[in-house]
Amino acid sequence: MLWLAVVLTALPLEVFAARPAPFAVAEDKVLVDCDAQARAQGLAPGLSVAQACALCPSLSLGARDRAAESGLLEGLAAFAYGFSPCVVLRADGVLMRFTDQASPVGDPHRIVAQVTRGLEDAGYAFEIAMAPTATLAWLCARSAMRCVWTVKDPWRLAMRALPLAGLSLVGEARAACQALGLARVGDLLDLPRPGLARRFGRETVWLLEGLMGERPEIEDFWVPAPWFRRRLSFPYPVETDEALAFALARIVREWVLVLRAREARVAGFTVEMSGEDGSLRAEAFTLTRPERDGQALMRLMRERLRGFRPGSAITAVTVSAPLIASTEGSLPLWRDRQWCEQDFRGLVDRLQARLGHESVRVLSLHPDHRPERATREGPWPPRAPGGRLHALAGRPIWLMDPPERLDVARGAPMFHGPLRLTQGPERVETGWWDGPVVRDYFVAVNPGHESLWVFRSARGEWFLHGYFA
Repeated sequence: MLWLAVVLTALPLEVFAARPAPFAVAEDKVLVDCDAQARAQGLAPGLSVAQACALCPSLSLGARDRAAESGLLEGLAAFAYGFSPCVVLRADGVLMRFTDQASPVGDPHRIVAQVTRGLEDAGYAFEIAMAPTATLAWLCARSAMRCVWTVKDPWRLAMRALPLAGLSLVGEARAACQALGLARVGDLLDLPRPGLARRFGRETVWLLEGLMGERPEIEDFWVPAPWFRRRLSFPYPVETDEALAFALARIVREWVLVLRAREARVAGFTVEMSGEDGSLRAEAFTLTRPERDGQALMRLMRERLRGFRPGSAITAVTVSAPLIASTEGSLPLWRDRQWCEQDFRGLVDRLQARLGHESVRVLSLHPDHRPERATREGPWPPRAPGGRLHALAGRPIWLMDPPERLDVARGAPMFHGPLRLTQGPERVETGWWDGPVVRDYFVAVNPGHESLWVFRSARGEWFLHGYFA
């Protein structure tokens, strides 16, 4: 396995739009983070607000917004989901799991380059690293070491030089390491494990075993939500449409990353503006067709908000929208858009190696009018030549067993909305001696743009029998 870690190094700052420099974020009268200009004047996380203002009188402060940070991390996880279905959400970043050298995106260096480019386009401040274990990848990213280590690299030797500061040690263990002068991972690995467990606790030994790949790493994988929601706060209340458009442009950049990663589009969204007086103003937008072009979305918002004058100064803006799955513009299965027998057989070999020989099956045609009996399943490779499946080009291979009965409204079948019949009817009929069947099949499309195969029985009832890919 390979793990890719992305750590947002300025998460508390990222949730503020148009930050005036020098700027810092505070929580409970203590600095949580500050920008480069504030650090240049001697400020650092952990200082009290009184000390910070004494050192830097021109400092601008913002209150930490944990809800907005969670929303930003959700968007980052949705972006990461476009590269790997196994995403782990952490307090200040994400982890992605890949199968070693077998990712459909490409080789590890290409994966890191594509993720890096997307994060840079969104304007994030981040660190990124790839390693054979999740703990090691996270440690490298936290240590600002942009490495790409695979199982073929001497990563166990290289990791010994990493600082212990990035390792998630508990407070007592961290203090004990400092007292003993242990500064590198190698210093900790050289200690006997039994004594290490007695002195630092069993959790520290488990952490090192996970770091070395000697212990399975159990992670809770993130489940994507069917919507997008992003909130940005203003350091000072704003009253102009220019300041509002600046914040919305930042949100749209992240939004487009999520839409592309999820292969989704948006048909409508809402912009909410929180007023200084506690009021909430919402503007709803409806699109004539699902969209994921950032420039088109931004133009729509600019037109609506041109000359906007709120009744109260705005302290935060939120964009929320449901995501609609779309196959338009999806990436091809074969990156070079070519199909050859070698590619196909190589894919089957990898599937059999990963899933087991009996898990890969092949469909062959069978002479029967009834669709549910028109194919037979057998082992790969087929023992005897059969009919070509492209003979079923007008029919889906994915059939419902049994067919699902559909509701009818005003004479039209319904499935997530009214169905529009685009092809048909195709009559399928068998004799009384072999289970009599009389059906009229149609190709139908629902409001979600799904292509379905439905039929009407002799009694006038409608059923869903299959999905088209």
